[in-house]
Amino acid sequence: MGSVYKRGRTWWLKYKDAAGVWKPEATRAATKTEAKALLHEIERRVERQRLGLEPLSLNPEGWTVADLMQWWLDTYSRHSPSHEKNLGTVRRQILGTALAEKPLQHAQAGDVEQLLQAMESDYSASTINHVRQFLVGAFNRAREAGKWLGANPAEPVRTRRGAEQVGDILRPEELAPFLAALEPGQRPVFATAIFTGLRKGELCGLQKTDVDLTRRLLVARRSYARPFPKSRKQRVVRFPDELVPFLEHAIATFPGPWLFPDPDGGMRTVTWQPEDILRRALKRAGIVTGYTHVCRRSTCRFSEDRPQDEIRPCPRCGFKLWPKGNVRAIRFHDLRHTYASVLLMSGAALVSVQRLLGHSDPKITERRYGHLLPDFMASEVNRLRFGLDRLAPGRLGTSLLHPADPGKGEAGTPPVSREVPASLLAGCRGLEPLASGVTGRRYNRLN
Repeated sequence: MGSVYKRGRTWWLKYKDAAGVWKPEATRAATKTEAKALLHEIERRVERQRLGLEPLSLNPEGWTVADLMQWWLDTYSRHSPSHEKNLGTVRRQILGTALAEKPLQHAQAGDVEQLLQAMESDYSASTINHVRQFLVGAFNRAREAGKWLGANPAEPVRTRRGAEQVGDILRPEELAPFLAALEPGQRPVFATAIFTGLRKGELCGLQKTDVDLTRRLLVARRSYARPFPKSRKQRVVRFPDELVPFLEHAIATFPGPWLFPDPDGGMRTVTWQPEDILRRALKRAGIVTGYTHVCRRSTCRFSEDRPQDEIRPCPRCGFKLWPKGNVRAIRFHDLRHTYASVLLMSGAALVSVQRLLGHSDPKITERRYGHLLPDFMASEVNRLRFGLDRLAPGRLGTSLLHPADPGKGEAGTPPVSREVPASLLAGCRGLEPLASGVTGRRYNRLN
């Protein structure tokens, strides 16, 4: 039998483990009764372990949450392309927190929830969900490897839902001016992004042997140097005839095996920032939301926003104002949005676009891309036609409400228009159905 004793302000337990070894253990019990209840629970667990009904330890390695996360980083994350990002997030958000110091068997769902709650004021829902997913993945991998034999405390914790962002795209009429504003050597990779919807990593991972000009096909085999795309499935993408001359130029002109290499002929890496090239080309093409006019005298610092780009003198010092175009916040990935949205707007089947993009579910395609072009559903919503536009404020003429010869109607009947049915004006309260025979005295009594 075990025993309970007090040392200072702490109640201690002494009991035999499943191997028959006496072990002392400090508790947080406030009273002797609570300490005896804990001892009883431990002795029950030890008996189950002795009979083989329960593992000897849920945490055979004696890990804390910090030890678990470091093991996950070294064993699983290190081989992924996003390891550096994972490492930074785990170090900033998990290691060094109160949760990280807890032994695995003491970590509860409430501890994970408190960690995520503390992040909500400073971080986006996406970052918070990444932290939760790292914890879920680390506990699951530890269970698979036999390093942890208990439940996963992070799985019951809810994911955060952030506000959906409506992305921007290049309109079809803007594509030609945009490509014309690029340097000739820059056009093939941007044209391929527009005509195939490939991600940046998939474009950088394309080799010349992945292109079949005769059959108008290319194979997305990798993302950067990783031997598979984001979806972990290689896919064949068909491209239109209009892209062929851009690909022919890339194959014939660029050195090395890569279709879109860096200046040294090697594969482009994640450090490549095509957004800078994209936005400068948009400025040169005049695809801007307006202009910021800045004084060319450095000591004046006058600036103002205007819709036009005309050169004019500074009202403060008389120097010329230099107009700088303000481009929309378009990313390179928004060319993929452009590809999907224009296909959907042109009547392409949702399932076809889903397969071309490499999505696992058509619902992902519809949710992400179907709403990006406001004109996409214009023809559908315009099916709603009731002829009510004549009743809009400012369109109502006197002839609608006060006809020249209203005639003699039943006493109590309001004046009606010869153009608009009496039932519509008399009982119009939104789109409620109108009962027949509700005019005259009886109508007045009812209303």
